[in-house]
Amino acid sequence: MRALPVPKDTIDLLVTTAFISSTDAAHPTSTSIVTPGCDTRLLLEGADRMGQQLWEENYASVSHVVGRTIPAPKYEWQPVAELLGDGVTTEQVLQIERCRLYVAETTCHHPGSEDSPAQIFLQRLGRSIAARLAKHPQVPSLEHAGVFEYEGLSRAIEDWDRSVGFRWALSATGAQKQSEGQL
Repeated sequence: MRALPVPKDTIDLLVTTAFISSTDAAHPTSTSIVTPGCDTRLLLEGADRMGQQLWEENYASVSHVVGRTIPAPKYEWQPVAELLGDGVTTEQVLQIERCRLYVAETTCHHPGSEDSPAQIFLQRLGRSIAARLAKHPQVPSLEHAGVFEYEGLSRAIEDWDRSVGFRWALSATGAQKQSEGQL
């Protein structure tokens, strides 16, 4: 059981992912932050709200585990520029999935977390990632016996930050080149 404060950049990555990939505004329980015809101010408020929910759930779990209240900082979304281009690469999706799994793991330790908006958001994001990686190879996990995971996932960083960015080596080709000293 891990309950650690998640870095803001990791939350920014997940919120940016929702921004670029979510068009499902038809459901009233939707956790999307993008709605057709939405003005910029409302978009930013939605992004800030979702990031704050993720951070509050994370800090609630940390507080529950350590036995004292640690308030979540105020969240203001700062988009991850690399995701705002022409498309998201498989390597970026693997990084996003690793961060999603990390945030899910570090935010589930307090009562009421299962049905929280943050967990619903993380589950929906997970379904989107699974659809995107449906044809991506799965391999035995190096960390968890008997578990299969997307190839390259174990090389992604859990608590992503902008100084690390995205690594081409998350792909099988990139890992091969790295092992051969070409990267």
